[in-house]
Amino acid sequence: MSPIPALFPRQSPRSAVRTPAPPAYSAGLDAMLDAVYETHRRFRHGVYAVPCTTCHVPAGELCLARRSVHAARRQAHRDRLAHHERTPLLAAVAR
Repeated sequence: MSPIPALFPRQSPRSAVRTPAPPAYSAGLDAMLDAVYETHRRFRHGVYAVPCTTCHVPAGELCLARRSVHAARRQAHRDRLAHHERTPLLAAVAR
């Protein structure tokens, strides 16, 4: 007899579907996201460099919707990036 059936017991497709999924996030991930948002806010990185036109908070502040950034603020950040000319790092050093 082959050892394969002993290693892989047969399950019906329905029992395989009913297995519980792992949690989507943990408390550690939650704390990490808070730290990332706070760091971006503090140093005005990314979307926190522009004010929010939806909840009217100034640049460098978190949106009033705590765990998300409003779409208008993200769009303002993308528009701001599109207007800046990007210089490669080595070209900037050579100047």
